[in-house]
Parts: sequence; C-alpha cells; structure tokens
Amino acid sequence: MQCGDMDELNDTGIADLLLIYSVKSHLIAVRPELERLVVIDDARPRLSFPTSQGLIVVAKSDTSDTGIWTVSGPGIGVKAPRPSTAELASTALIAYESARARLPSAA
Repeated sequence: MQCGDMDELNDTGIADLLLIYSVKSHLIAVRPELERLVVIDDARPRLSFPTSQGLIVVAKSDTSDTGIWTVSGPGIGVKAPRPSTAELASTALIAYESARARLPSAA
C-alpha cells in the first residue's frame, strides 16, 4: 500500500469505521452479552449500547476539524484526539461496569 492510499482510507472514513468495528469486537470479547446490545451507526461513525443507567456512546466528533473521539455515558465523558481501539473499548467497558455496579442485584 502506498502512502497516498492510506490518505484515501482516512479521507473516506474507512479507517474510522474499522476503528468502531474493532471497538465492538473488543467489547464483545470481554462482555459477550453486549453482542445483542451494541448498535453501530455507519454514517456517523458511532457505536452505542444501553445500560440500566443510560446510553454509552463511542463517537467521532463531527464538530471538530481534528476529529476528537469521545466516550460518553452515565458518569463518564472522555475525549481523545487519536485513541487506540483498546483505549476506546476499555473506557466504554469502565462505564458499562460502573452502571452494572449500581444495580441493586449486582454482586
């Protein structure tokens, strides 16, 4: 692959979609029950899933020229300019586990 080809990938958003799908794979590897809950919006790109405390969202900001990625949800709001898949997935998992811990039946 030539350098120009990589620019084309980034320009078309394919790299962003690959990142979102990788985050989904990381989430499901750790918490298989999320497979039926995770929703991906290919147009944005964005990933979301519900918890008992509210929605957790992983998305790239469309209001910033730098393309800041955010993980937001109940009690969490993290922004990073160029996060790795593992960083996004682990932040989303922290929010998920935090919401699970707040359930009365969670042990």
